[in-house]
Amino acid sequence: MSGLTRYVHDDSGPARADALTATALPYPDGWFCLAFSDELPPGGVLTRTLMGEEVVLYRTRGGVLRAVRPYCPHLGAHLGAGGAVEGENIVCPFHRFAFDPSGTCVATGYGLQPPKAALTRYDVCEVNSCVYVWRHALGEPPTWEVPALHGPRPSVFRHTTVDLAGHPQMIVENAFDFGHLTQLHGLSGLTIDADPVIGEPTCTIPVTAGGRALVPSASYELTVIGLSTLAAVARLGPLGDMYVLLHATPTAPGRLHLRLGATVALEKVPFVPDVLGRLITDPLSQLFSRLAHHITLRDAAPDFPVWNHQIYVEHPKLAPGDGPVGRYRRWARQFYSAPAGGDVAAAPPRT
Repeated sequence: MSGLTRYVHDDSGPARADALTATALPYPDGWFCLAFSDELPPGGVLTRTLMGEEVVLYRTRGGVLRAVRPYCPHLGAHLGAGGAVEGENIVCPFHRFAFDPSGTCVATGYGLQPPKAALTRYDVCEVNSCVYVWRHALGEPPTWEVPALHGPRPSVFRHTTVDLAGHPQMIVENAFDFGHLTQLHGLSGLTIDADPVIGEPTCTIPVTAGGRALVPSASYELTVIGLSTLAAVARLGPLGDMYVLLHATPTAPGRLHLRLGATVALEKVPFVPDVLGRLITDPLSQLFSRLAHHITLRDAAPDFPVWNHQIYVEHPKLAPGDGPVGRYRRWARQFYSAPAGGDVAAAPPRT
């Protein structure tokens, strides 16, 4: 991270975008990644920020994943500040009130009948070895699902989180801003077939490129998932696949956490029996995953100072070669139910 901090903590240059102007875009609706799966083992508790509010993530000893409002309904203690998972319950650190996976209070520290109280739960899912939480400005329930990009076997991602000024729509827009791929990232021989379908929450883009690329492959598929995730998948034939994920999670007006992860999932070694091959593929997968993560950071780093100081231009003066930026922005409108002109905190879920 030491080589990345200069992009996001340099106070001697231009001011961050969020320091001078308010964002022109509200918080979008949808699924947002708050953690990679390996950050939340059974019994683990995490506190993450989403749209100006904290969310407590926890996993029961039996593996049940939950996301809740952090404050105990008893007397307001923060479950992420000393709260612990005991069996299938999360226990408040203040009076040891215990809440089961449904959010219901089932016990107190006094051993007496618990009150009729419950935690406020958020919709949460775990897909592609990532933990997503649903937020909607009007408190509406999920209307679409995060697509699975690989099989049921979990993949361990090497990952990094960077704090930046910016808005998720502007990050995801990079997938359709073809001009910056050649000028900023030095790609050549670029062939992209991108035509987002209005009304569809995801979009898969076949990409062929030479030079420096997000993944070191001549061709790959880039999947856009709402206004939160860019996922690059490079097929390695019978050997396996490589996955690169970039998550833009809004934390405050004009600010976000950028989570970058990479993994190489090797499935088999040619001409080697599967049992013996697993002894080879597992350590090789870990080695190549570290390499893929390094390459991901290297190739994404030129975008960091741009995003950190970039403002949203509502009516851009587009030129030939820019790519379908206008169509992307029309596609992006489906993810807003809050009024334009500023960030609006998402409403609490109906549960």
